[in-house]
Amino acid sequence: MKRVEKRTINLLGQSQDFVLRRPPRTRYLRLRISSDGALSVAAPRSYPIFLINQFISSRAQWIVTNIKKVKDRHSLLSLKHQASEIKKYKITTKELLESRLKHFNQSYNFSFRRIAIRNQRSRWGSCSSKGNLNFNYRLCLLPPDLADYIIVHELCHLGQMNHSKHFWQLVAKAIPDYKARQKDLKKL
Repeated sequence: MKRVEKRTINLLGQSQDFVLRRPPRTRYLRLRISSDGALSVAAPRSYPIFLINQFISSRAQWIVTNIKKVKDRHSLLSLKHQASEIKKYKITTKELLESRLKHFNQSYNFSFRRIAIRNQRSRWGSCSSKGNLNFNYRLCLLPPDLADYIIVHELCHLGQMNHSKHFWQLVAKAIPDYKARQKDLKKL
């Protein structure tokens, strides 16, 4: 049996492509709509295809509605740029990160290994367990208050590698209105 299959199903009178994945440790059916509107389904290896199709069909309205939302949303993350623009934005983002990380880390005093600037379609940033900070090159295109929120968010993961109450207390130390900034970021 293949671990990844491309399949099609009829949802509300329309043909819908999806990717069926069967990771070894998956115990439950899960749906995911990616930032480009692609549908994927994770299922246990032994789960029969007719039950997977029933599961997808039972959530047809949710799937169609959310795929439409994703495709209609012209988020900053989905913008595509020319290679020359990306190069320019990476330089600007690097300068921004060096300045703002130095500023915010004066109060946190966290140590990190390296900073990477990447072309990501679904994330603004991430922090690895090895202490590497990764940021989207589009960070320099954000309003400064939202860029600061993302920088502080990832910086705080160096102190707390989860989204616990303690993590949010760390974030609030530098960004007391982080909840409002999260909402603003989701609107982009």
